[in-house]
Amino acid sequence: MTTINQSTENSNEKLIKDVVVLAGRILLESGAEGTRVEDTMTRIANALGYTESNSFVTNTVINFMLHNESNPRIFRIKARDTNLFRISRTNGVSRKIAKNEISLEDAYKELEKIYSEQSIQHDLIYKFIAASVISVSFLYLQGGHLIDVFTALFAGAFGYIVVEILDRKLHAHFIPEFFGATVIGLFAILGNTLIPGGSIETIIIAAVMPIVPGVLITNAIQDLFGGHMLMFTTKSLEALVTAFGIGAGVGTILIIV
Repeated sequence: MTTINQSTENSNEKLIKDVVVLAGRILLESGAEGTRVEDTMTRIANALGYTESNSFVTNTVINFMLHNESNPRIFRIKARDTNLFRISRTNGVSRKIAKNEISLEDAYKELEKIYSEQSIQHDLIYKFIAASVISVSFLYLQGGHLIDVFTALFAGAFGYIVVEILDRKLHAHFIPEFFGATVIGLFAILGNTLIPGGSIETIIIAAVMPIVPGVLITNAIQDLFGGHMLMFTTKSLEALVTAFGIGAGVGTILIIV
């Protein structure tokens, strides 16, 4: 007969793990690099008197143990986005805990509030405007022609909206970027045909910038410098495949047309 020894945890330890893991989930799902997530979780545990805590984070999993006698917490991360505001707010809660400026109960409520906001989808019109501004800005940085402003604006904005809508509907990686890039290529060719005299290459480069995985590449480099080789490898491959999907989408339109 096999005997299973189950460790006992008091309510305070359970609450600490709830706070630590929830903070890690918010950071990871909001686009933070793995080294930041692990460091934040460890700092919170250390501030609460648990200096032997262990955390291990990948793109899809959070694993945390408060001490050697406690049960581990494991969470599967299914969705990731980029939201620097949520990362900043979570870091703020972490600093308050370290300075003993907030109770655990209030910290958990604040983190729950931040986490619940992740399900709120921003209006597409705001993202349409932001993507158009980014596209026009990169058109200027690339030395594009003034005549290409409207083409780059609509190509980048509609391409990003296609990516956003498909991502919400399909919940799949790489496919939305492919179709978004095809829309960008189509708009670029049509715009250059209707308003000739510009540079279609510059239009495409400027228009794809809103969907380029720049944050992913930056985080991969930060994880490399932090010694988190697994996160570096997975994020680098994800960024590489995403970039391939964008290139394939644009290339498909250029070949067809």
